[in-house]
Amino acid sequence: MTVVRDGADADLEAVCAIAAASLDLDTDDAALLPRLLWPEDAGTVRVRLVAVQEDAVVAVLLGSLQGEDAFLDLIAVAPDARGAGVGRALLVAWEERAATNGAVRSRAGENLQTYAWPGVDIRYTPALAMLLRSGYARTRIGYHMDLPLQGFEADDERDLTRLAAAGIEVRRGRPDDAPAVAVHTKQLWSDVWFRETRAALHRDPPPIFLALRQDRVVGFAVHGLHRSSLYGPIATDPAEQGHGIGRVLSSLCLEDMAARAVSTAQICWVAETAIPFYSRTAGARLGRCFWMMTKPLDAKEGQDDRNP
Repeated sequence: MTVVRDGADADLEAVCAIAAASLDLDTDDAALLPRLLWPEDAGTVRVRLVAVQEDAVVAVLLGSLQGEDAFLDLIAVAPDARGAGVGRALLVAWEERAATNGAVRSRAGENLQTYAWPGVDIRYTPALAMLLRSGYARTRIGYHMDLPLQGFEADDERDLTRLAAAGIEVRRGRPDDAPAVAVHTKQLWSDVWFRETRAALHRDPPPIFLALRQDRVVGFAVHGLHRSSLYGPIATDPAEQGHGIGRVLSSLCLEDMAARAVSTAQICWVAETAIPFYSRTAGARLGRCFWMMTKPLDAKEGQDDRNP
């Protein structure tokens, strides 16, 4: 008999073991994902559900409720417990919990508050099939691009000299850069990038590189914020594009990742229009493909955002 209940901190080790056995991330951080998604987040309600058989945790679902949106962030079933409806039982319990708390839609992916991945990896066929059978529809597609980092060294002295001559300084960010970075991100980019750059500046050492013109931030690149292998976000002030700032920031970030023993950089959530940039400037190749999926939980919720 399978019992679904709220997860407790004492379940975390078992949950991490299930993730490690269930998820193929091409990295060593599968077991770290539950630790990323387990804590509370400001502005969200964390949901932790586990399925138990004979007093043993055999599956986990982690999600977060953000107003009308319920984000399904992780679902994993131990290999020897599959095929018996355990995943489906967790999904039903999740949707009931989300609707009870006022959510009108459940989303698999697109959670910018706590980034795990863009959506459902299309290689996880059983998970996709379960979500499709349960009424979820694809809304968008996201991509990762992969770049092997063995022996990677930045070769940008000439570019750094050229940018310096143009009045642009490029260097690692520091905690005291926070006000200038905040001005840049709030004026040009999203609240998500504001939070991520602020968090990066307070790591030791900060995994963020900045381009500045007269102490004004005109570009940034971040890596390893949520997981060690993830690269991004990266952005350049549109008024400063054409100088090669993004290429230099990207090179410095990748060199920093290589120095931290990251074997493959995953450039995450790449827009289709950015694929040529990363291919040309870094030699990256398309890696994982993700479906972002949505299911209405309220009869009044429309179907307009579906694009199967």
